[in-house]
Amino acid sequence: MSFHGKPLSFFWGKQQSYFCNSVFVVLFHFFLRGILMKNRLFLLSLVVMGAFVAGCEDTSTNTPVKFIPAPPSNLMALSMSETSVRLKWTPSPSESNTEFQGYRITTTSGTQTFNPITTAKGQTIVEIVGLDAGKIYTFSVAAITADTASSSISIEWAGAKRFRGIRAFETASANGSGIRLLDGTNLTIANGTEWDVCLDTRVVGGQENWAFGSPGASTYTDDNGNFLRGAQAGQRSKATIVLSDSGAMGYTPYVVLADSLEAVFESQAIGTGKKHVQIMVENLQNQTKSLVFYAMVAPDNSAAPNLAQYRFAKILLKASGGAVLQGTSPNRYVEIDYSIQPAVGVPYALVGGFTPVANPRIVKIGMQSNR
Repeated sequence: MSFHGKPLSFFWGKQQSYFCNSVFVVLFHFFLRGILMKNRLFLLSLVVMGAFVAGCEDTSTNTPVKFIPAPPSNLMALSMSETSVRLKWTPSPSESNTEFQGYRITTTSGTQTFNPITTAKGQTIVEIVGLDAGKIYTFSVAAITADTASSSISIEWAGAKRFRGIRAFETASANGSGIRLLDGTNLTIANGTEWDVCLDTRVVGGQENWAFGSPGASTYTDDNGNFLRGAQAGQRSKATIVLSDSGAMGYTPYVVLADSLEAVFESQAIGTGKKHVQIMVENLQNQTKSLVFYAMVAPDNSAAPNLAQYRFAKILLKASGGAVLQGTSPNRYVEIDYSIQPAVGVPYALVGGFTPVANPRIVKIGMQSNR
């Protein structure tokens, strides 16, 4: 409480001083009389004076309130390599306060704890290096002053292996139309059962429709995902899942327009909240901008691959000169950059109970518009 801008304790302090001084004079008078009279009044006044002086002593202190900053928000992560992760967050609303100094980032995994990293005010992107490949880490960020800290925000993430400039060629090319993602190998149809993703350039329904994605959804295979021709005829393709938009009717690959993998951060595990189907990103002949999509790669081409053995990949279909399709016939191609998690069952960030669906539905090329 206050009065005229001053706390009541201020006025009490003033009045207390006047009151104590007045009473002390009276007690001191009796003290002197007690000495002169050499009686019990001396002893009594001495005791009362001691108690009164103790009671009048001003023991109040003015403890300053320390400024505690508000926490940052919207923490996101990006796997830069198998051993490094980049973090990004929305600044604390307390950055405008003069006591605000920056952010403290802590990294833990089980009992392992890294030395905290600090960044200056306004720096909201940091790269954590020296991580173990395939290991999930918890990254926490707090806003700090010289002697206080906000509550922390956290995200679980892991590094992933990177590949750049890997190509898949058109069907008519002697070069391979498929890619094995774990090692970046380009493969021809003779090794189609090892394809994780492929480029399909056949005419569908009398119309050109270049597509890239799940082999089981391509025209290389039948409605059950079995290869139609060549040495691989009758053999099953890998059940590569391309994550699809959970907000769209039917099945449409979930894509993000971006010029690089570095431009796309995630705030939750890859695959969370998405439909799991075998599908392709279609009509690439009309695509003028680079885009990112997400895949879950089966361990083999068996009829019932182990769901715990899927690997997660983030793929950039690169555009150059306003087109995704590059080169000249018969060696036209698409080029991809991508990251893949070599550790099985780790969707970059681990989510309890998260697994691919068994026997993911095949949405054949040209059928995405069906509702």
